[in-house]
Amino acid sequence: MALRMVALNRAADGRWFARKGIPEDVREDYQRLYGHKREAHLKLPAGTPKHEAKARLGEWEAEVETRIATLRAQRNGEGQPLTKLNAIALAGRWYNWFVKLHEADPGKPKYWRDFSDHVVWNVIRPEAPDEYEEDPGSDPHADWQYDPEVREAVRPQIAELARVATFLANEGKALNLTAHALFVDAVSDNLLPAIQLLEKRANGDYARDERPDTFPSFADGAPRSPSVSCWELFEAFVLATKPAPKTVTRWRAVFLEMQREWSLRPSSGRPSM
Repeated sequence: MALRMVALNRAADGRWFARKGIPEDVREDYQRLYGHKREAHLKLPAGTPKHEAKARLGEWEAEVETRIATLRAQRNGEGQPLTKLNAIALAGRWYNWFVKLHEADPGKPKYWRDFSDHVVWNVIRPEAPDEYEEDPGSDPHADWQYDPEVREAVRPQIAELARVATFLANEGKALNLTAHALFVDAVSDNLLPAIQLLEKRANGDYARDERPDTFPSFADGAPRSPSVSCWELFEAFVLATKPAPKTVTRWRAVFLEMQREWSLRPSSGRPSM
């Protein structure tokens, strides 16, 4: 699979721009996550040097290709597995991403208080069992919210509120169904703390947040097959050589698509490593 480079154009006023078509099979999901349905657009200021504009074009195109490959894998039910520990570690990455998304301009504290109330009273509390409603003192810590049936019921709303699909697409990660459930459950455990931190930021409290220190490091799980995949080789290459971030971004989409293509073939048609 080869990346088709898109043209870098310059407007009469000196601004740079480029357009890349979104494949029909992922347009609806792409529009839902990124606001564009038929084309993705790159716009750069007029003062951007040509060499920098070309570099930005390559990074942007690779990012779009990564999003497309990830959305396809998610749609087709493909993707990598996760251990429970790795699901928590990935939720740590989500926590940092979600906070960073809003931290520079958190807005008004009331927004985050209302957000927190919505999660508690409109998403989680309606799933409380009858015995809890009859006697809340019997479960003072509301541990019922961790029951499997409650987890399953709130999962779609938690994923939407936490922008899980956007995070995974930006990370270039496609999870299988079991891994996705583990990950969303881990995000659910950290959504309210993230909201509470952003309320503090909105109140002007920028004290150090120690929660990121509590997350484990993300580590490769057990391989899905005895063979070594192209994606695993690429990750090993990144760990061993530590290339520039731009290089990793540029090639991530290529290896994601190769991994997707090979996963659809019978093992006899897959290159052995």
